[in-house]
Amino acid sequence: MRLVDLLITENRISLRRLGAMVAVAGISNAALLAVINSAAGHIKEGRTEVAPALLFLFFLVSYIYSQRYVLRTTASEIESLVHRYRERLIGRLKMCELEAVEHIGRGRIFSAISSDTQTISQTTSGLVVAAQAAVLIFFASIYLATISLVSLLFSTFFMTVAARIYLNKMQHVGVALHQASREESHLHDLVNGMLDGFKEVKLSGRRAAAVLADAVAVSRRTADYRTTALLALNTNFVFAQVSFLLLLGILVFVTPTFGEQYSEGIVKSMTTVIFLIGPISTLVATVPQVAVANAAAENLHGMEEQFLAITREEAPDAAAPAAHGMSAPLSTLELRRVVFSYAADGASFAVGPIDLTLKAGEIVFVTGGNGSGKSTLIKLMTGLYRPQSGTLLVNGVPLGDGDAQAFRENFCAVFSDFHLFRKFYGVDLPAREVLDAWLAEMEVRDKTAIVDGAFTSIDLSSGQRKRLALIGAILENKPLIVLDEWAADQDPHFRRKFYDVLLPRLKAEGRTVIAVTHDDRFFHLADRRLHMEEGQLMDLTEKQANG
Repeated sequence: MRLVDLLITENRISLRRLGAMVAVAGISNAALLAVINSAAGHIKEGRTEVAPALLFLFFLVSYIYSQRYVLRTTASEIESLVHRYRERLIGRLKMCELEAVEHIGRGRIFSAISSDTQTISQTTSGLVVAAQAAVLIFFASIYLATISLVSLLFSTFFMTVAARIYLNKMQHVGVALHQASREESHLHDLVNGMLDGFKEVKLSGRRAAAVLADAVAVSRRTADYRTTALLALNTNFVFAQVSFLLLLGILVFVTPTFGEQYSEGIVKSMTTVIFLIGPISTLVATVPQVAVANAAAENLHGMEEQFLAITREEAPDAAAPAAHGMSAPLSTLELRRVVFSYAADGASFAVGPIDLTLKAGEIVFVTGGNGSGKSTLIKLMTGLYRPQSGTLLVNGVPLGDGDAQAFRENFCAVFSDFHLFRKFYGVDLPAREVLDAWLAEMEVRDKTAIVDGAFTSIDLSSGQRKRLALIGAILENKPLIVLDEWAADQDPHFRRKFYDVLLPRLKAEGRTVIAVTHDDRFFHLADRRLHMEEGQLMDLTEKQANG
């Protein structure tokens, strides 16, 4: 079972000591039953004794201590285990390339790191309680054997058959839960897309209806799978309850037929079996919880295996030489016969072959219609996509397999689908005067401030949020800055300021600016103009100068 494998391989506590404490709790609980039965016999005979009372107190204290130890230790370790696993998954996610993350999908990644780990956290403590119940059942069964061997044999045989039937039924529950988990990941993607594109959804009733219909269909499938699982669980619960009642009926009506000696212990046997109903019910109730947690563990294992496979494929070749051009300041960036293609929804698209040389300190405008390949070109230029063929060269030296991240460190960017972090992660911030000056330059000083390395507010308009993102990019102090349709959300005043003031300022600082734009009124400000059309790159710089 994947859940058990995870708990055994990931834990950092002494399983021997924990198992001993579980055993102590089970033995103490069974001993309490024996002491109570014995004391009840003495009371029936009209006498009371001090020794059983002292034994009762001893085993009660022993049970309380061992039970508290087990619950406190496992609660702490389970949360630590989940944290370590989550931390490892996030670390492996960080090592993945953009293309791989896009292929896996945000829904599945989010479900694994958040939902599945939470499921394991909530369920595993119940597994420990179930283990204690199993130990208690074992020792209580030994006690039952001392009372009536026939009762024990009947109970063991009957409960073994019932358990076998119950577990076979639970296999179908596991399949339904796996299917429900997959549909929930799909539903998360749909809801996430609906939120990201909420403006577009609101502008089209047909689109809104289609998105809703798709989400409802996935939700319905999820509900159907979970309903199937719940119906099976409910059926199994009734089956378990009926099994208990049948067992009690057998002990009352069948056991006495084996002779008078078996009839004498029937009350104690009944007391013991009724006492066992509690821990057996705990085991029965834990099985569906474990099935859910095991499905989550399977998802986690599958996600980690996929991350490992991806990172192995993307791992740099140790024998590949490093690009010595990376050690010097970037003066030229060259794409030589670079090709990248992909397929989605039955359609395919290719960019390239692309030949391009960029020089440090240039302002380069990239133009082209929607779907022309501009975004893919930007991802290739920045190293976010690895070329399927062709070569990237820095200062005339081809990039080595191990140079991808070092190459990407030359870039900062504000993409068209940018995410604005409230906190400046990984940025050494300058003095407050500099920060205030940039806020004033971006004309947002009255909207937000930078305190303790974070914006005090990012609840601004889309254009103002882009200005904050640009501040963050500029403060990274990197030689190349990519701005994808940055001016599209700006008002006319700030759009002119962007082209007439900010871009020349960035160039004066020695930065290379690569800006995707449609603002033809400002094309003359670029040193180079590159145009994408159907995946092919054209340099329109000379035509622009002559035209």
